[in-house]
Amino acid sequence: MGPYYRNTSQGMGGFVEVFYEHPSLMVLFVAATIGVGVYLWRKKKTE
Repeated sequence: MGPYYRNTSQGMGGFVEVFYEHPSLMVLFVAATIGVGVYLWRKKKTE
């Protein structure tokens, strides 16, 4: 139980805990977020 639990709900704390246990998931999550951001930015730019 780290300090990141203080201001989070129990469900969010569990979500954060998964990333602490599996750092590779954090990399995938960041990559997916960037991918979606680039996709939406390009889609908005072409309109």
